[in-house]
Amino acid sequence: MEFTCFQPTISRKVDISALRGVVDIVEPVTSRIAARSLTEATYAALRSDVITGRVPPGTRLPAAQIASERGISLNVVREALNRLAGEGLVIASPQQGFATAELTAEDLEDLAEVRILVETEALRKSMRRGGLSWESELVAAHYRLARTPMTTPQLPPEALSVEWMTAHSAFHLATMSGCGSDRLMEIAERLSESAAIYRYRARMYDLGKRDVAAEHQAIMNAVVARDVDLACRLHTEHLRRTVRIAGAARHEVHAFDRSPDGSST
Repeated sequence: MEFTCFQPTISRKVDISALRGVVDIVEPVTSRIAARSLTEATYAALRSDVITGRVPPGTRLPAAQIASERGISLNVVREALNRLAGEGLVIASPQQGFATAELTAEDLEDLAEVRILVETEALRKSMRRGGLSWESELVAAHYRLARTPMTTPQLPPEALSVEWMTAHSAFHLATMSGCGSDRLMEIAERLSESAAIYRYRARMYDLGKRDVAAEHQAIMNAVVARDVDLACRLHTEHLRRTVRIAGAARHEVHAFDRSPDGSST
């Protein structure tokens, strides 16, 4: 028996103009993806520097100098700083440029009270409107938070890990995400982002003073049980406890006036 091998017909002519068209499309898309990735990385690095105090409060952030030191474009740095300004972590001034936000006990108290107003309203709406999908996502967010270490061996014991801070924010936002209002969630998320730097600083002085995991467990249980009054009360106490610890730390050691390594700001 004889077999005939199939021989595909290969065109010897290639439409170069068509290939150029593909390249013209692919190259800009690839460049935009790379630029976006660089912007995200720059934003994440600067945000970490601000929250952890590596860049102390009230420090000027000259965009041109940052771009030169990091070997990136000025536009990338400006976009990252503008995002941080939108979160309240950086102050943008037409004359002075960018600078890290000042930390004060008065601002912390004001921020906490505004968060209580906004977040308890979102909590109430979530518990009344949220369905099974919302509840499942909340339980999953709490599980992730409970299983994420607050710190790592590479960090000092008082330093919060980026992974825990991310899981922490995600959990609290998940408790409110069933509220049905995108606007309300946008406000809640921005307020939470503004509080991140205070949360990190307070952690340096609350070791052994509170059981944060138990607080989160109690909040989750109350929300899943749809106990509106209890959930809102526990959430309010959770926020005010951070204010009290941070306020006591400031009174004793001027916590907001020093960076985590102990140097004056």
